[in-house]
Amino acid sequence: MQEDYQSREQKLWQISEKILLKIWKNRVSSIERDYEDNGLSYENEFIEEMHKLLTRWEERYGCQNKNLKYIIISLLNSGVITRSYEMQVALFDEKLYADENPMCFYWVPEFLYKEVERDMNRYEEEASKEIIRLRKYEVNEIRRRYVLCHAYISMFFLDKAVKRLTELPVWERLRSEDIKILYGTYMEKMVEIGREG
Repeated sequence: MQEDYQSREQKLWQISEKILLKIWKNRVSSIERDYEDNGLSYENEFIEEMHKLLTRWEERYGCQNKNLKYIIISLLNSGVITRSYEMQVALFDEKLYADENPMCFYWVPEFLYKEVERDMNRYEEEASKEIIRLRKYEVNEIRRRYVLCHAYISMFFLDKAVKRLTELPVWERLRSEDIKILYGTYMEKMVEIGREG
């Protein structure tokens, strides 16, 4: 029985990889074209939300000895489950995750995720021709992995957007030499973005 399960799982991943790779190549191209046409407005939307968040930090902690040390941008697992594809953008001092209720906002880069459900419908249609009784939990795991592909490329777009924080006077007042902007899955390994050079 265990062997049958492993054989099915291996077949599922092989078929899924083949189907999704074809879908993903088309999707990346359309995301890139969309960003070329509308990237400035997407960046402006993000910068506007960052301005509000940084202003709240300054109003709350500006006169206190609580320095902004980290900006953490995270894809939320709950956003994958609910299919909202929300990201959390949170501010932290040197204690990082010690603050259970960080100052944050939730943001969906819709230009990245707007076609996920269409892609997954196409995936299910094609995969069900090769996989007998494709199960909902299997499709959900494939969706999770497919969304992670989107999250990886969102890092490149967000890297461009966070470099524009220098346009905000509040950023210039709050930032320090050792501030880090980190991107990744919440409370897991992060990658620093927005560095010049």
